[in-house]
Formats: sequence, structure tokens, C-alpha cells
Amino acid sequence: MYICLCKAVSDHDIEAAVLAGANSLAEIQQSLGVSTGCGRCQSAAQLVITQATAKRYHSETGESGLRIAQL
Repeated sequence: MYICLCKAVSDHDIEAAVLAGANSLAEIQQSLGVSTGCGRCQSAAQLVITQATAKRYHSETGESGLRIAQL
């Protein structure tokens, strides 16, 4: 899905940049140009970055993200 229409940046583009090592909106803006036009997509871009960062963390640590309560 397109996140930034001004720069034609998709959620997949943002996720790929995060998985390649980008850690912040500023880094994504620099590499992809997302949210540097009208700026309306900034919150959506930040959400994708947050989700992709969590995904990267869980893949690096081997965590599934699921927690099972101990009785």
C-alpha cells in the first residue's frame, strides 16, 4: 500500500529500509523521501517504521512476540 503518494513510497519500501538498518523517520526520509512533500503521511510512515522495527527486533532475538502466561 502506498504510504507517501508525493514520493510514491509504499509500506514495503519502508519496511525494507528498516530491515536493512534504518532506525528512524529521519533516516527513512533521507533514503526514501517519505514525508518530505506535503507531510500528510508522516504518522502513517511512523507507524510502519514502528511495526517494522518490532518485526526486525523479534527476528534478531528469535522472539515470537507471543507470551504464554505461566500458571
